[in-house]
Amino acid sequence: MRNKIEPKKRVNIVSLQMVKESSVLYAGRKCNSPQALYQLFAPFIENKDREHLVMAGLNQKLEPTIIQTIHIGTINQSLAYPRDILKAALLSNSVSICIAHNHPSGDETASLADIQLTARLEKAAKLLQIKLQDHLIIGSTGKFLSMRAEGHIIENT
Repeated sequence: MRNKIEPKKRVNIVSLQMVKESSVLYAGRKCNSPQALYQLFAPFIENKDREHLVMAGLNQKLEPTIIQTIHIGTINQSLAYPRDILKAALLSNSVSICIAHNHPSGDETASLADIQLTARLEKAAKLLQIKLQDHLIIGSTGKFLSMRAEGHIIENT
């Protein structure tokens, strides 16, 4: 009986790069408080008619270096997985991240799903040596909730 020779498998050789789509000026310079994060994220998501989840990657000085829209959902939910949130953070060499999503209803309270996402993301980010600085829920007309301030992010800043 003859040994069957397996055909060779082609393996793709790849490189990854981020593509800058545009830029925005951020007067606050640092994301070191919930209010500063609100000022960064609100122009992108506060008045949207569907839930938007966005992520900002930060450098060592807590200065935002990238902003990415992770997901656009429906009027009352947005799907989010830690791997999707952390992908751009890894590619941009972010030391820490902040995320925010809006509630088109105007209510800035946290749902159980919001709390669970925050906990899963904090654990996944920690494994990759990326710190989750905060998760904001933005309601309407300047109202927002900080998951860190509410005690849902455990690691100290």
